[in-house]
Amino acid sequence: MNLLAKVGWTALTLLLSAVLVGAASSPALAEGRGNSGLPSGPGNPVAKLQQEINALTQRFAELAQLGQSVAGLKQQIDALQKQITTLQQQGAAIDTLQQQMTTLQRQVAGYSNLQQQINALNSQVGILNTQVATVNARLGSLGSSSALAVYDAHGNKIGDVVGVQDEIPWVSVTAGGHVVALRVFAEQLVGGFVWFSGASCAGTAYVSDTAMFNTADAFSFAAVREPGGVIYTADPKTTVQRVPVLSVAQHDGTCFTFSSPVTQSLVPGTAIMTLDLQFSRPYSVH
Repeated sequence: MNLLAKVGWTALTLLLSAVLVGAASSPALAEGRGNSGLPSGPGNPVAKLQQEINALTQRFAELAQLGQSVAGLKQQIDALQKQITTLQQQGAAIDTLQQQMTTLQRQVAGYSNLQQQINALNSQVGILNTQVATVNARLGSLGSSSALAVYDAHGNKIGDVVGVQDEIPWVSVTAGGHVVALRVFAEQLVGGFVWFSGASCAGTAYVSDTAMFNTADAFSFAAVREPGGVIYTADPKTTVQRVPVLSVAQHDGTCFTFSSPVTQSLVPGTAIMTLDLQFSRPYSVH
């Protein structure tokens, strides 16, 4: 039982006791007063006692009302506390939602960067597609171009020139049962890109599908990975696969790793030759 209840019960008990005592005592006191010869009126001690009892009764009534007011106030405080708790829970939920929104915004920004990377690579692929298509268109009219060949620094022949595009010669290289066409620069032979299933140019190697680059069936499409000039190739009739990749070897010898896997149309590539093990740079055409 709480303090307010105890106070109420105590006050009620005292009040009832006082009333009963007063009721029982009044006749006796009146009789005693009549018999004792005490004066009547305010100077009578019994009348004074009755006044004190009445004042005490009124005080108990006030205390009871005060107890009811305190109980009502406590109920209001409890209700307010519940509202505060609810608001705190709602505030925590809003904080969680804000964190989720921040994470989503970061993911959207990351996706935008990834899309820019894909667009840049697709642009490079498109340029290479145009270059290879031009070479294929000229193959039939360059029967005498075999008079030109590509040689290494020691005069070792690498292959015949099969075409020229934008003043850049293309050389045919035969290795591992494949005939591939590569662009010739003084310091390197360049093909397509080598893609990898893992980060940092590790895992399964792939090259871009030959149909995308309009390569003639006589040539296997090739990609060259630097450093070392490792030639990767795939038969032009190999079935194209949509595969996720995480990195790509670029022509300057660096490896670019994507922030998340990207899906490309590719064919598995096989390393068939390392140019630096057989030839010495720089290369020349004559």
